[in-house]
Amino acid sequence: MGLAQLIEAHKHEVLGRWKEMVRTLSDARKLSEASLEDHVPDLIDWLAARLRDRASTDDYGSQRLSRVHAFQRVGEDFDLVEVLAELAVLREVLLYLWIEEPAGVAPTEVLHLNQDLDDVVTVCTTEFARQVVTRYCGSPEAAQTLGP
Repeated sequence: MGLAQLIEAHKHEVLGRWKEMVRTLSDARKLSEASLEDHVPDLIDWLAARLRDRASTDDYGSQRLSRVHAFQRVGEDFDLVEVLAELAVLREVLLYLWIEEPAGVAPTEVLHLNQDLDDVVTVCTTEFARQVVTRYCGSPEAAQTLGP
């Protein structure tokens, strides 16, 4: 079983562990169940699809999901550190899944998972910063200087 199949087979467990760990973060305690999860199930699906077929999976998926997450968390007055902690928890849960069931998972799959999560973190950080600048400075033009 490859890492994509392992993630798919344990998706509900991954999501449950993630929610349990994220609920220990101060800002996440106040969120409803729907707000907490927001796009995470879709992100897990995207990561598995990306691992399965790196050539055909749309990179836009991670950008869209990262931007949605950042936009929602800015609207709920989250701190960027908390937003990044949520993504770090997802990485930790997925890596522990691999540690618990390493058979059939190639090291390159773990490397690819980390690269994809790094991309998600980069887009999420940039979008979060852009949203904060727009919200507090009132200037979408200033936010554009933060990058694509």
